[in-house]
Amino acid sequence: MQLQRGHGVAILIVLVLAAGCGRLFADRTPAATAPADVKRVTFDILARDNRCEPAVLAADREGRALLITFHVTSAGKRHVFQIPDLGVRTTVPAGTEVSIPVIADRSGIYSYGCTGLAWLGPLDARGKLAIK
Repeated sequence: MQLQRGHGVAILIVLVLAAGCGRLFADRTPAATAPADVKRVTFDILARDNRCEPAVLAADREGRALLITFHVTSAGKRHVFQIPDLGVRTTVPAGTEVSIPVIADRSGIYSYGCTGLAWLGPLDARGKLAIK
């Protein structure tokens, strides 16, 4: 009887972890509802070999909200593009381009990355986005 109870607890733990990981690694993009006076910027990014090119991006908000549209093209394999501090995580299938709109209403330096390993993404952000 003890063995069956222990087995049930182990199954419950596995189910809870699986449900949590699904949400942890799911695609997400914050709502990009732009104010009327928003400044617009576009960046073209190439995801290749588990990295983003270019590795450094910069934009000036000029004291107002900034609507950044990332055009991310994945070369060779599927990549996950993410900016953890801005709540962005999008899967880009191999050989495709995805447009990702993001509202930035505060200045800062944000890490971003492109990786083929969805579970490694937050640890693998190698690029820098500077917003003034």
